[in-house]
Amino acid sequence: MIERIAILGGSSVYIPEFVQSVIYRNVNVKEIVLYGRKGRKLPIVADFCQRLFTRSGLPTSVVPCTELEEAVEGATYVINHVRVGGMQARLRDETLPLQAGMIGDETLGAGGLACALRTLPVVLEFGRVLEKVNPGATVINLTNPQSAVVEALTRRTDLRVIGACNSPAGYVPKVAELLRCPADHIDIDYIGLNHMGWIQDIRVSGASCMIQFLERLELSEENGFDKGLVELFRMVPTLRAGIYFHQDKVLKNQKACARFRAQVLQEAEEEILQLYEDKHLTEIPELTRRRNAAWYDGTITPLLQALEDKKEHDHIVCIRNDGAVRDLPSDCSIEIPAKISGEGVRARTIGNCPRFLKGLFCMLKESDRLILEAVRRKSYDTALQAFAINPFVPSVEGARRFLEMLMKEEWLDLH
Repeated sequence: MIERIAILGGSSVYIPEFVQSVIYRNVNVKEIVLYGRKGRKLPIVADFCQRLFTRSGLPTSVVPCTELEEAVEGATYVINHVRVGGMQARLRDETLPLQAGMIGDETLGAGGLACALRTLPVVLEFGRVLEKVNPGATVINLTNPQSAVVEALTRRTDLRVIGACNSPAGYVPKVAELLRCPADHIDIDYIGLNHMGWIQDIRVSGASCMIQFLERLELSEENGFDKGLVELFRMVPTLRAGIYFHQDKVLKNQKACARFRAQVLQEAEEEILQLYEDKHLTEIPELTRRRNAAWYDGTITPLLQALEDKKEHDHIVCIRNDGAVRDLPSDCSIEIPAKISGEGVRARTIGNCPRFLKGLFCMLKESDRLILEAVRRKSYDTALQAFAINPFVPSVEGARRFLEMLMKEEWLDLH
């Protein structure tokens, strides 16, 4: 039995999706602590989560908590789910870069670095408290920007940190369908950074089926792949990875966008809370499910089960490199396949980056390193360097213009 799971950012209206996954997969948890700020949301979400467990018959207790040390003490797993600044901050990440002629995104480019500047100080403080109160806990990170957050925690603390993203796992069923074989027979050779992942090879029963897959993909009507990039590089990018190669098109579409994702989610949140306030509600409403929060049942709960099992399970996770990719810094974070069990995390050795990705990945990792250093030193110049070398920022003039706008919007403490 897992004694305690602490969820940082536990007032999210989508936490019940995690609870439903725990129930569905019959994960034996004694207590789930939802840590959040004081206010209306936290008790409403916690009460609804408890009703879900009560209806299921599982004896799990759900406890709302506004004190960090109390929340993480004794937790086997700490799930970092916090969104610093809420949906309003995400909306700035999606829209403010457009004013400087850059794509808007909460994980990539200028928006991702803005998210890092506000998020890393909070996450590092969480790390310091956790090292003091519960240094043996395993941290599972969902907070964006994933790559920078995992890198900050692995560089600045001694905690065991695993970053989890549903994007890689989402491609396995698509690959399995085209190859006409069960998903659990497929082994994907994958390398990625911060949602920018590439499938290098696909194996079934140890034998490479990459050529067969590429041939079938070319003839299929499947639209979940960037077929132009697949044909060009003979590897399979996630759709997010393809943004780098289509920045002009993405920027044009974003400038014409009437409603951004953050606005949609923000509007839905209040309606969802009102539904949760109904004490008779004991199942997740359709409005919550519309977000399709697949990362809970597709990634987080299976990861918890793997960490509790003696047997090793294959997962693609964001972890410290430690030589798995030879031509990236050993202390940087990367997203690669690993064997996960109760014994820990055993990363697969990848070797070298694909040559066409090496320069891009090195620039992205240096941008992560510089933004972490900017947060540590509260340095404007270092932050500007992080923006200027980022592959999604086209010029130092644009970087400076955006950073000045950001400092006015968010009162950043940089000097």
